Amino acid sequence: MDRQQPGDRGDHRGAPAIVEYVSAVERLDALAAAWNALATSDPGAHVFQGHAWLSTWLRHRPRAQPVILVARRGDRLTAALPLCAHDAGRRPVRLRTLRFLADSESDSCAALSDPSYPEDLAALWQALLRRRDWHLVDLRYLPSGSPLTSLIEAAGHGLHLDSVQHDVAPYLDITTDWRETVPKSQRPKLLRRRRQLQETGATRFDVAASDEEVDLMLEQLAAMHIARWRGRHETSIFLLPERRAWLRQVCHELLKRGELYLCRLALDGQPVSLGIYYLSGRRLVNTIYSFDEAFRKYGPVHLLVIEVIEDARTRGLADAHDFGRGAEEYKMRWTQDQQPLLRVLAARRTLAGSAAFWWAARAKPFLWRHYALSTAIREARRRLEARRRAKPEPGIPAL
Repeated sequence: MDRQQPGDRGDHRGAPAIVEYVSAVERLDALAAAWNALATSDPGAHVFQGHAWLSTWLRHRPRAQPVILVARRGDRLTAALPLCAHDAGRRPVRLRTLRFLADSESDSCAALSDPSYPEDLAALWQALLRRRDWHLVDLRYLPSGSPLTSLIEAAGHGLHLDSVQHDVAPYLDITTDWRETVPKSQRPKLLRRRRQLQETGATRFDVAASDEEVDLMLEQLAAMHIARWRGRHETSIFLLPERRAWLRQVCHELLKRGELYLCRLALDGQPVSLGIYYLSGRRLVNTIYSFDEAFRKYGPVHLLVIEVIEDARTRGLADAHDFGRGAEEYKMRWTQDQQPLLRVLAARRTLAGSAAFWWAARAKPFLWRHYALSTAIREARRRLEARRRAKPEPGIPAL
């Protein structure tokens, strides 16, 4: 833990906030209550910026290098910039990139800022600029309109800057009946397939409410996910022990906080489709779906979405169904509303910084545009990770 400046522990406007660097998960855990209070005060925060999400991610990645900046006024956190360092190459040719903590697992990433002290987030960005131990800041999945984007663009002197739309997060307003908002061309098909499944047997929709139900549903989801990805000759994330263990723990932690919505649609007791959602404010945010191929003709993911929306409306849980990051065709059947997600790059104008910027701003987007090539690279990495790090869990087939 490094403190960038000593200061008054009072909470009055006249004194500057104390900027603290957090580099250990133990210190992050010590700030848990203050961190969650800050997340609650920030209207733009998602579950992905919560303490449970970030802390459990770090605990399952002991080699991770957190670079977390927080602003404190007394015992109150007023801003947080959760980053992680990623090194490429070896000394003397080593490039260090800072990215959002857990960005590869998160559907949106952002800094946290207390609206009462907007200047404290600016202080964190300036403190980061004063550090000389990085070459590139690569911020992915940043919601458009984020205060952090404006800060970076305003402080661009001496930096290479780039800001582009990187992805979208489709969402559906569920304050009204979904039958009134879904395109008319889709509505009859959805209702017909739902009726056909119900005529086949007894359907049941469940949401996990205990640790035991969470474990059972995760096992069922894993089996479906592995089978479906195998059918595409790709590796499911559930065959990566580190990620699977983290997902299990974070689901249990969010269940305690009332933020987990792990659900299952079943026919005569047999799982048809399952999904992991998180409650974030008044939004239900999906991250993973899967289904049994035997029920493909019914459109099992769409039937699950219907059950989720109707349950959320009945119980008053949310005002929006967030389909998660990505504009897949099945999502766009439901809605055209979407939140743009940006990728913001800031690199030092040095030889190393310019090289890192070229790779991030030019080479990587080229790979992403060529789906087959990027998929092959991702698959190679997953297979190496699955084989290198651990044995398969009991009951889970090996690669």
